[in-house]
Amino acid sequence: MATGKGESASANQRTHRLSEMGWNEIEGPGAYLFVRSGDLVRVPVEALAPGHSPLMSITSNGETRVARLSENPAVPITVLRNIAADNDYFVNF
Repeated sequence: MATGKGESASANQRTHRLSEMGWNEIEGPGAYLFVRSGDLVRVPVEALAPGHSPLMSITSNGETRVARLSENPAVPITVLRNIAADNDYFVNF
């Protein structure tokens, strides 16, 4: 990937927008940020497999939006905080 003068590859990676979706739209494992509260949830592969536990459900009056910080649910918290902050999200973890 070519970068222009004064730009770096790492700066370009940090300025991309994270994927946002509703809680019920999560289809893959990963580390997700609750957009409104800034809380973190880790969704393992087992949570998404039909007929397996743990089953995760959230009940809310409004839509629960999440942003996917990483496809890997085991990424260290310090890395996830930086990803969220670099994408201008409030962090509460």
